[in-house]
Amino acid sequence: MKLFELKGNLQSQLQAAREAAAKGDDKTYGMHMGCVAGLQREIQALEGSPNSSIRRMVSPEGTLLVDGGQRPTGRRKFLPSDLAGALHTMIVSGGKNVDSRLMEYFDPVGGGIRLPRTFVDPSDVSAALYEGSNTAGGYAVPIVVDDQIVPLAPQEMSVRKIAMVIPTQSDIKIPTKTAFSTAAIKAETSSFTESEPTLGQFTLSAYMAGVLQEISWELAQDVPAFQAFAVDDMLLSQAMFEENLYVNGTGSGQAQGLIGNVGAGYGPQEPDTNGNTVSTTGILNLIGTLNEVYHANASFLMTRPTGVIIRKAQMQSNLFFPAFTSIGGQDYLFGYPVNYSAYMPAATRGNTPVLFGDFKRGYIIGDRGGSGINVKVLDQPLAAQGLLQLLAYRRTDGRVRRSEAIQSYVVSAS
Repeated sequence: MKLFELKGNLQSQLQAAREAAAKGDDKTYGMHMGCVAGLQREIQALEGSPNSSIRRMVSPEGTLLVDGGQRPTGRRKFLPSDLAGALHTMIVSGGKNVDSRLMEYFDPVGGGIRLPRTFVDPSDVSAALYEGSNTAGGYAVPIVVDDQIVPLAPQEMSVRKIAMVIPTQSDIKIPTKTAFSTAAIKAETSSFTESEPTLGQFTLSAYMAGVLQEISWELAQDVPAFQAFAVDDMLLSQAMFEENLYVNGTGSGQAQGLIGNVGAGYGPQEPDTNGNTVSTTGILNLIGTLNEVYHANASFLMTRPTGVIIRKAQMQSNLFFPAFTSIGGQDYLFGYPVNYSAYMPAATRGNTPVLFGDFKRGYIIGDRGGSGINVKVLDQPLAAQGLLQLLAYRRTDGRVRRSEAIQSYVVSAS
């Protein structure tokens, strides 16, 4: 035990010396290093002493010694002379000299030598200390909890990244052009035919959504990292909730989703001859439906599994050039960037698994008061219960701004 205490003190003195050196305190550093030198001398003396207690566990003739080397008053067990001598040599050498005859008793789990029960008198053994039982040692085993909680990967989101996002202070009425004026031939001396463009309008509003979490004062105080973890969780929860609305929202009391509100594209598309519900030929047909004005900033939106289906279709069709490529971590399909959203419909019959177009011209998101997610710490409402409330919210709306700017890939229903 003294050897363990000396080594523990040595580590404490070394740590104190490092701290003093970091502060530039030479006097304190010298004092601690002097203690280190003294402790090292004591440790070396104990480890090299011929009277070390570990060397008195087994006598040269093979008797198992107890009570600090005193002979037991009860029955004694003796090891075979050849095994006793080998065991004594191993212990005296500190484990450096191990006879091959002891290797069959080597303990691969705990290390060292495990003697057979035939060499030990059961009456001399009353108990054991181990971690599996609290009262036998488990209560003394330290428990350490890492202060970093392993995160859960959020769902993939892209709409806010590729759409037009603006701050709003109030509802905005946005006029749209729904039809061109009509030009016509004019005969000499006759009047021009009157024709005006047709206008429409939609409203970009703001709808409240958020999440509330309650944390006990004890947890917030004892685990400083938990409050930051909770805030990060709420921000991701808010973003994922909004992403689903931007894709699938009804537009009534919430954002208007892209699905069902953009261009019809080309189709519905049939699966290819290999059964792929999204085919490379169908994708080319979809690209051809988009007006030339929108191609410069066009991109795809789909789930990642749909992207895998397109890759399979590419491989099975033996294209002489790769349609689906990846450069610097960004995927491209026929040269157009591919964005992923986990909330896009799956590539099954009757669904719309792929959208293609200029999303900045086609979809607008309005954030009331700015695009940041507001986080508030409420320490008064539930103070009597010892609870802290964390609230995250944002007021937002999303609308299809120009349906023809985004075209959809629809799989045949049957």
